[in-house]
Amino acid sequence: MNSPGSSLSLRRLEASDAVGAFTFLAGAFAVNRAGVAWSDIARLVFAYGLTVLGPGLVITRRFPTLTRVGRLSVAFTAGLAAQLLGWAVGVATGQTWLVLVTPALFAGLWELAFRRFAPAPRTQETAEAPRSRWWAVGALLVSSAVALHSLALTLWRITPLDHHLRWYQDMEWHVAISALAMHQVPPTDPQSAAEGPLSYHWFSNAHGAALSLASGVDIDAVSVVAWFLPVGLATLGLAYEMGLALSRSALVAALAPLLIAVPPVALFSEVIDTGSTFALIWVSPSHLFSLPLCLLLTWVVIIILRTPRVPVPTAALALLLALMGPGTKVSILPTLMGGLGIVTVHALWRRRGVVRPIVLGAVGGAIVLGTAPLFAGGGGGSIFLLGATARQLRPWRELQKMGREPGFDVLALFVVALLATYAVILFVGAIDDVVARSMFIGMFLVAVAAMFALAHPSLSQVYFMRGLQPVSAVFIAWGFVALVNGARRRSDTRAVALAAGIIGVASFGVALVWQRTSVYEHLAPLRMSRMAPIAGVVLLLALVSIVLLARRKRHPRAALALGASVLGYSLAAPVLATAYTMTPEYAPVVKPANPPTATSPLTEDELEAGRALAQANRESSLVATNVHCAAVVTVDHCDARGFWVSAITRSPVDIGAWAYSSSARIRNGVGGYRYMYQPYYDTTAFAQNERAFSAPDRQVLDALAARGVRYLYADSRASRVSPELADLTTTIFSSPTVSVYELPPPSKAASSAS
Repeated sequence: MNSPGSSLSLRRLEASDAVGAFTFLAGAFAVNRAGVAWSDIARLVFAYGLTVLGPGLVITRRFPTLTRVGRLSVAFTAGLAAQLLGWAVGVATGQTWLVLVTPALFAGLWELAFRRFAPAPRTQETAEAPRSRWWAVGALLVSSAVALHSLALTLWRITPLDHHLRWYQDMEWHVAISALAMHQVPPTDPQSAAEGPLSYHWFSNAHGAALSLASGVDIDAVSVVAWFLPVGLATLGLAYEMGLALSRSALVAALAPLLIAVPPVALFSEVIDTGSTFALIWVSPSHLFSLPLCLLLTWVVIIILRTPRVPVPTAALALLLALMGPGTKVSILPTLMGGLGIVTVHALWRRRGVVRPIVLGAVGGAIVLGTAPLFAGGGGGSIFLLGATARQLRPWRELQKMGREPGFDVLALFVVALLATYAVILFVGAIDDVVARSMFIGMFLVAVAAMFALAHPSLSQVYFMRGLQPVSAVFIAWGFVALVNGARRRSDTRAVALAAGIIGVASFGVALVWQRTSVYEHLAPLRMSRMAPIAGVVLLLALVSIVLLARRKRHPRAALALGASVLGYSLAAPVLATAYTMTPEYAPVVKPANPPTATSPLTEDELEAGRALAQANRESSLVATNVHCAAVVTVDHCDARGFWVSAITRSPVDIGAWAYSSSARIRNGVGGYRYMYQPYYDTTAFAQNERAFSAPDRQVLDALAARGVRYLYADSRASRVSPELADLTTTIFSSPTVSVYELPPPSKAASSAS
């Protein structure tokens, strides 16, 4: 006979099952509309089940969850580790079948190692699990729908699998890495072979490679369509479950995924923004792939810190997830270590519980240091700079162009304005759970420190904060509900809800009006007369908020009123941004251009040549090309982000588009040029590469063959291609503008030269 608690749980699971089934079918339909055949979708589902979800269910069998949504989301995230292991073993040995088998073997060994530990018991805490109301499940469905629609419009619509539109260059860069990861462990830089192993957090690319190998589905379909949706839904499901488990509130569970789909941010000026109105940034694969891992690892660490006696399987799960951290996103572990640092300080003050956070921090630090050579290269070109993100904003650069070097007063104003955008973080002060609150505060402080102390050429330091956003959503929801509950103890529930709703809607309306004014759109931070009063108001509000939060138990209704006002204002900008991306006009329609531009579509000749080379180069041998620039035509100091050759040919390139290479990033600013406009670092090798196309002879082709080059991709739109090249090589593909050639093997080339 079921207890009352378990019967409620069963009803909740039935509701979430219906939502899950509907979301699965809607997602499959959307993936099909994006160009993936139903037969490929079936193979992808099978591959996910065999290499990710199945092993994950075994690995997390002893991890306590409250709902089936949470169970599947936790299992999916942990199962990614098993899949990555299978990818590494299968590719390293050249045995593709091991990509399918290894995850199950790993899960079996995991079960064998922890078989004496029973699955998570039904403790008093889980037995008294809160009811997941229909509106909470509905909120999860709404957030999933918003995420799916934004994915379809902001990524799938601008990366058509038939390439009738020019893809966003970063997606071409990632596809090239994923294609190479099907043949190499670890992958090298597919755009610049001389750079050696790719020093970047490339686990999202390895995930795409593993999924393609396991399913047999084309790497294009996997890399820009297939894997984004399950990872995004796992993020929302984890936020739902984590909010429910930590706060014991269905309202927190409902709000958390909604605040990921529409992340609150208090913008006061259009130019003082780091793109924080989106958490699910679909055009950044490594960022998106890191979100569920950051959520689950944070949750597991909090469990370890709060539990009197840590179960061994939970500690092992934390270690497994931590080992994934650097390869998924290098910011994950440093951020978590900041949280552990604040927990340690608090433990020292209380004089108990010091050992556990120190040990966890030491393990995290060892992993970061040990994996830095493999994964830390994404920070190439980073420097320490006071106020870094503020100094990289457009208004700061405009001041410099006008010959006015901004002073410390302007820097302080910019920093205040940027920090004010995260005003909703103050809600965390209302959370009574000291360990969880301290953990999040430390993580947030590390993200802030990264934003204002590290300057990356691509402004990538902001991903410390962006990567924290799903965790922030859980804690913001938790803090806001804590304010609501505090006010309910003094007033009628309906009165509290009505008052909070009116205040929130009013603040939302004020923000909408403000953000549509010319003052907001053109607010000149250069004019201190406008910026200084706003900064003063922001500081005053922050001070009042801190005081009210500190005295929230004495003045709960005032604290809630302020909280509703801040939340309402902070939702205006993301709602406007979401509405913009939902409009059909958002997706660009670009027509061919002559001469080509960075956004004009590739020609049919270029695509056909790429497919022909991909077919011929099954072993992923090295390719030489004369295409380097985003606008195709090779000129000095061009935007060297023409990553498409490596992407469509599925081949590593000897000297391709080097803009994102470590050598380019560390030369950022040399000669007054940003990193993507820097010339190739080895001018001799580059000249030799170009001569192979414009003025080929046996000697220069032998030199390319000696570097490992086997094929040439020659595009006359990029630079002159000599007709003599066909006489010195074997033609694989030929068209009026693009040709593909095969060089003689190195040994034959050497003998011909002699």
